[in-house]
Amino acid sequence: MPRHTSEADPMRRRDPRWLLVFAANLLLLWLVALANHQLAPYHLSLYAGGLLVTFAALRLDPRRGFIATVLTALAADALAPVPFGTSLLLFVLVQAVLLSGRQRFPREEPVFATVVALLANLFLFLSLSFILIGRQPHPGEAWLRLFADLLASQLLLAVVTPWFMALQVRAHELARIHPETGRPVEPA
Repeated sequence: MPRHTSEADPMRRRDPRWLLVFAANLLLLWLVALANHQLAPYHLSLYAGGLLVTFAALRLDPRRGFIATVLTALAADALAPVPFGTSLLLFVLVQAVLLSGRQRFPREEPVFATVVALLANLFLFLSLSFILIGRQPHPGEAWLRLFADLLASQLLLAVVTPWFMALQVRAHELARIHPETGRPVEPA
């Protein structure tokens, strides 16, 4: 008799949901980096950290969501000028908060996911800003630019979140895996 449920169900041993979410998050990191490159002459940058955590926290089970979040946070840490592990700590904190209350809300709704992504992004952006503001030679002067970056980032997330959530759901459909249960689904 198998000891764990993952041994009983062969699909559970090879559950790629975390990999699908991580791949989509890498795509988003790349797209945001491209946008930041184009916006650099205007002294504007975008941050989408809240969106990187949202799908894993709302739709995946805690274990696979944690794996996807940790890998995504490590990738974000590698790209950002922050002490390594900063994004990891903040992303895991956001995921833990979202996991604690996700059963009470309509997780599948795009509007709810957008609100969650915006709030998570606001928290992450402000946290990173307070951590990094001390590195500035004149910290008071940086707040206006940070406000412009936050405004642009939040506008981006308000527009992109429904698409990004649908992209991840579609990736799971193409893999024929239900995003929340990990069980195989038949193509429609």
